[in-house]
Amino acid sequence: MKLNRRDFVKTSASGGLAAGAATFISGSAGAQQSQPVLPPASVPQETACAQSLLGAGVAKPDFTLDVDEKPYSQYGVDLKGMLVGGTWPGTPIRYTEGEMFRVLINNRMKQPTCIHWHGILLPSLQDGVPEIAQLPIEAGTSQYYEFPLVQQGSYYYHSHLGLQEQYGLLGALIIDPKDNPYSYDHDEVLMFSDIPPAEGGEIIKGLRSGRHRPEIKDAYEPPNSKDFDIDVVNAGYTLNGQPNSKPWTLTVKKGARLRLRLINSSGSTFFRISIDGLKFSVIEVDGNRMQPVEGQNVIVPTSARYDVLVDVPDSGSYTIHAAALGDSKQCLGVIHTDDVKASVNDKRPSFDGVTVDFRSLKSLEASGFGRKVDRVYDVLLSGDMKAYEWMMNNHYWPEPYAGPDPQKTYLDVKQGEVVQLRMINRSPMSHPMHLHGHTFRVLGGPDDDYAPVMDTVWVPKKQTVTIEFLANNPGMWAYHCHNIWHLAVGMMQPVRYVVGEREMLR
Repeated sequence: MKLNRRDFVKTSASGGLAAGAATFISGSAGAQQSQPVLPPASVPQETACAQSLLGAGVAKPDFTLDVDEKPYSQYGVDLKGMLVGGTWPGTPIRYTEGEMFRVLINNRMKQPTCIHWHGILLPSLQDGVPEIAQLPIEAGTSQYYEFPLVQQGSYYYHSHLGLQEQYGLLGALIIDPKDNPYSYDHDEVLMFSDIPPAEGGEIIKGLRSGRHRPEIKDAYEPPNSKDFDIDVVNAGYTLNGQPNSKPWTLTVKKGARLRLRLINSSGSTFFRISIDGLKFSVIEVDGNRMQPVEGQNVIVPTSARYDVLVDVPDSGSYTIHAAALGDSKQCLGVIHTDDVKASVNDKRPSFDGVTVDFRSLKSLEASGFGRKVDRVYDVLLSGDMKAYEWMMNNHYWPEPYAGPDPQKTYLDVKQGEVVQLRMINRSPMSHPMHLHGHTFRVLGGPDDDYAPVMDTVWVPKKQTVTIEFLANNPGMWAYHCHNIWHLAVGMMQPVRYVVGEREMLR
């Protein structure tokens, strides 16, 4: 499917954020004042944020997320779900670019939680990561979040405390653009989740027992690869909360164009996604616009978001296949025209066309910073499958199930620097690596001048991937593997903004 000129007439006016496009502190890091700064003759009008927080009480939230513990059963497994609004996925949030984000969290559970706004560029103290960005929201208490939305695209929210995300504490977060350059008839959010086979503590104990994980016959693999290792054999997979026995279904008219927002909200699964008989064009990744690339299937790693345009030219019923890499199971959905009854093809997908992944992508506009790199870090990704210990630069961050002698170590940067992180994966598994509070360029593709801009990228086993970002959002930011089981044992090393001795002594 080729996109025509009508789909991009506005892209230059409303292009997605290039890496580091949102700046929260103006001016250069070392700027000197030659004259004393005097107060203004009159106090300027307060911003919308200040008015709501300092005026007559806090502004009424646009969305209230009630978090509670509820029994959850799916694929023959009974779990203690941690759900928002009683569903998995939870209450959806939708805003328009430029609006103020105003959300209230009510923690009705008997344990603390901490909510992270995945992929959002925001002040660091509202990022929702315990021990890094804020204190946990204790049981029976509430937390209010408010900040300006400086981007558009497909995102989601999830707990960043322990294993709560894996047990349902998540939901969609969509930011519509001020000016939409695309035309389509349907805009649909597709959230893919994995259902674990047991409670978290039991799974971690099993992973550390030294038992050999079962061989999976006919496991799905990436193209030109084999032995895509996984940690946990999940009970099954859902699309927008629906199991394969009752798949999510969309009814459209013949000739419709669809925008599908593919959000991988799983705990640890990579999905290879296709739609029977239909091609698509990837137009955005992690909220950043790409040069459209056509494919028959796309690999979406854990926590990434791929937006695609799909045309339905003929009457029919078309099955969505989301194959779980390393597993033999898949997740199913259906798109059908209104003159045809929905039917599900549960056979194994062939994936016989072009596969799109991060190495296929180019940014819609030039993404470089036009200056030299200031700092380069090697980031070693390593692990021990038998002992089940996963590390960054040979350290464990103090997570609930961290390996021996966990320590708080950081990657220090200064405001205004261009930073490269060279991720060297010496482990037998692929790692979905995510940096909070920033977007980054993924280097080494077809054209680094147009390197794709993302916030999550997977580093295949035994390979090296280099990312580059502009350090323009001071604070402390989680940088970690988004495989929930790897993170739970300490696979994180935050990026921390620092000042030098010279600046401190001024």
